[in-house]
Amino acid sequence: ENVVFGYTPEKTILHGISLAAKPGQTIGLVGPNGAGKTTIINLLMRFYDNYEGDILVDGHNVKELSLEYYRSKIGYVQQEPMMFSDTIYNNIAYGHPDAHVEEVIHAADIANAHEFIAKQPDGYDSMLGERGIGLSGGERQRISIARAVLKNPALLIFDEATASVDSETENLIQEAIERLIKGRTTLMIAHRLSTLRKANKIIVVDQGRIIENGTHEELMALKGKYYKLVEIQSMSEKIRQSKEAENFN
Repeated sequence: ENVVFGYTPEKTILHGISLAAKPGQTIGLVGPNGAGKTTIINLLMRFYDNYEGDILVDGHNVKELSLEYYRSKIGYVQQEPMMFSDTIYNNIAYGHPDAHVEEVIHAADIANAHEFIAKQPDGYDSMLGERGIGLSGGERQRISIARAVLKNPALLIFDEATASVDSETENLIQEAIERLIKGRTTLMIAHRLSTLRKANKIIVVDQGRIIENGTHEELMALKGKYYKLVEIQSMSEKIRQSKEAENFN
């Protein structure tokens, strides 16, 4: 509600941001680089508390909630997942160390990760290097999604979860995300706008302000900023596909 924030007092990043999500809704956040999308997520995660305005969850001001309790209710999947020099099993169970083996495997299965884990030399006991060395970007991302599945959060946040993977891996990740978000309140920053077509509401942010909001269909009919972003991305995708076809031939 009317959130104003800057990382330094001299420069305001967010100018009176107001948005609402109903329980179980998926809200998409889109806009150019530097628009303020990740800053909104950073405030929702309570990485910073020095903002004007209010952030409320179920009517409770998040500043008045225990930080440990509040964060225990959030599943956070980043563009670059946080991985540890430990086994794949422990990387998945990080947020829920008391989980049973069956729960960890079930979470990996939902995240489309079980198949590639089973092919590792030591399966779930395979050791990863620092930052997940030994796995591809898409595999690390699916481990991160499995971790979120196991945590069973009330609120899910995705920060460009499919930005740096190929289209085949993106489809596997997208399948996993769709399974995970059912019945959960979800905020999703998406690099590929096609992933937001099913969102209940899409918020378009530019220069720290919300300039458009609505469903995919409503925003396409508006023919504003969102429409232009989709058109540019569709054009880029067609060029990429034609180049791939040329290379294949």
